[in-house]
Amino acid sequence: MTKAQLMALRASKLQAAKALLAAHPSPDAEQTATIDTLVAEANSARDQIAAVEASAARVAAIDAELNAIPAPRSVAPNTPTPRVEAVVNLADADPNRGFATPRDYFSAVMRAERNPSAMDVRLRPLAAVGSDEQSGSQDSYGGFLIPRGFAPNLLEVQAEADPTAGRVTALPMSSPSVDIPARVDKDHSTSVSGGLIWTRRPETGAGVSSRQKYEQVSLKANSLMGVNYSSNELLRDSPISVAALIARGFSDEYQAHILNEKLNGTGAGEFQGIMNSPALVTIAKETGQAADTIVTANILKMRARCWGFANAIWIANHDTYPQLAQLALAVGTGGTALYQTSIVEDRPDTLLGRPIFYSEFTKTLGDSGDIVLGNWSEYLEGTLQGMDMQESIHVRFLNNENTFRATVRNDGQCWWKTALTPKNSTATLSPFVVLGTR
Repeated sequence: MTKAQLMALRASKLQAAKALLAAHPSPDAEQTATIDTLVAEANSARDQIAAVEASAARVAAIDAELNAIPAPRSVAPNTPTPRVEAVVNLADADPNRGFATPRDYFSAVMRAERNPSAMDVRLRPLAAVGSDEQSGSQDSYGGFLIPRGFAPNLLEVQAEADPTAGRVTALPMSSPSVDIPARVDKDHSTSVSGGLIWTRRPETGAGVSSRQKYEQVSLKANSLMGVNYSSNELLRDSPISVAALIARGFSDEYQAHILNEKLNGTGAGEFQGIMNSPALVTIAKETGQAADTIVTANILKMRARCWGFANAIWIANHDTYPQLAQLALAVGTGGTALYQTSIVEDRPDTLLGRPIFYSEFTKTLGDSGDIVLGNWSEYLEGTLQGMDMQESIHVRFLNNENTFRATVRNDGQCWWKTALTPKNSTATLSPFVVLGTR
């Protein structure tokens, strides 16, 4: 078929799909299948058009090279044939979009990100301005993915791993709201079991009656959603799977979002972060301690107030490292380091023998919460619906765009409603301890 015939065929398929969708705004399964078939046939015609255009471009490029070569002329026998070097601008037919090497391309992209007003003209094959969708017409939102002559991969900064993953208590939720019975046993001044006691008694004496107290811990699944619009042109023209990039991007963003909620969430429509837990213990700064400093006494007092330290981990902001790495405990005329740098690959450093991880979601140096000591087994993470990725061509069908949607329904909180009062001390204990403002 000729290009004109293919264009007419594509137009007829799209018109038929548009008419069917207009007649049935909420199509059933059969109608949806018909629409999808029409769109697929239209896209197939478009791909054939692109193949015809590419073939014509290759022919034009060859003709240009041939025309650039001078006509043969008579030369004396044994005279070397002069070498002719033709410089031909093939940017329009070049899958590399005029870039000599991948390094040349990526350098132009980085320069454009730093200074959009001075963007390389080779990065501007399309000048249209889009709105909220991923599109080839907006360079930083998809256009940079389109040159097909380069390696089909993407440079990206990996999201920080969630050090609490696998350490929290995971609870599958069978309904949007789950109530979990808990024993009220955080005051050990008289009983460690929530009220039950043992009494010594003479042979004929009566025992002392005791009873336990209970409470409920409630988890209510809240919805978390991510939405992305991407043009079909970008999805088809990019050598990188844009759909896979979006799925991985949502996964990275979810991991970071949940870690931030576990630390800082308000508990209103989202996870309750440990910074807002009623059981949180905050260690005050030392008398006369300078601002934005960490001293050995801070760390020792955090350790003393942590319940279940054998299962705890440290999470600190990156800017605390220079001070943490120098902490030491004086022993006579010598001392011992509190901080131990790992000498084994993929194993974390340790502080007082427990692993320490660094996260951008903890507070900056000097603010309350720049260092967190937590026994995350006491944190409940309930999941009603795990990550569900869906794709639709119907939401923005007339815009020729696909919609990607990711949804999760879950909740999380430290189930302790108060810190624990030990029998012989007024210093309360908690699974979560932070260093206060300095």
